[in-house]
Amino acid sequence: MEELKDKFITKETYPRLADAEIEDYAEILGTYTKPEEWLGHISGNHPLVMTEYGVDPVERLCMMLKHRYLGYSAFVPLNIQYGHTIISCMILCHHGFGGGGARKEGSGLNAYVDHALRYEGWDLALYGHRHDRFSKTISRIKPQSGGVKVNPGWVRAVDRKVAQCGTYMRTLSRSKYPTYAEKFGYPPRALGCLIERIGICRDRTDGKDYMAIRFLGSNE
Repeated sequence: MEELKDKFITKETYPRLADAEIEDYAEILGTYTKPEEWLGHISGNHPLVMTEYGVDPVERLCMMLKHRYLGYSAFVPLNIQYGHTIISCMILCHHGFGGGGARKEGSGLNAYVDHALRYEGWDLALYGHRHDRFSKTISRIKPQSGGVKVNPGWVRAVDRKVAQCGTYMRTLSRSKYPTYAEKFGYPPRALGCLIERIGICRDRTDGKDYMAIRFLGSNE
């Protein structure tokens, strides 16, 4: 079959095969969701393999749905309105990375924390690739001056979140044909995506009010 693959799957035939599957997926998403409910779509290592045939399936999906295509990683601002005030939550999105570690539950979270902390300005960092669904609070101390010469300065705690977004990949097949996870020894995972709850809080420090986001928990 490997010898026949190149005869049947070519740069001319593959886009048509991919489009048929993408159209089905787009129809499902278009039926049950609205474009304004999506901040965008991140690609991954599997879709990028398909670009050798001249097609990026995630980009095509976004074009069909009129959604934003974010590439492999992106900074995405989420603006939350509180009264007359707009509070911004900056989301760092990355498809994720790592090889055999995906078979060891929780192995990727520390690597993702180290990766996220090399970037500035984010509040929530989201990763995929490793199939886990975890969320970790990273507490940071931020010095404040309020524009006033204070000696010594005062500080406040700022929480950030690093999370792995879960999976919809089944572990076992219902037929004699094994799944990808079954063939490569992945452990069972709870199916479904991460839900991260974000709220707004009012901090009063040094006689001044500060509006800030607050993470209210998740479903991991």
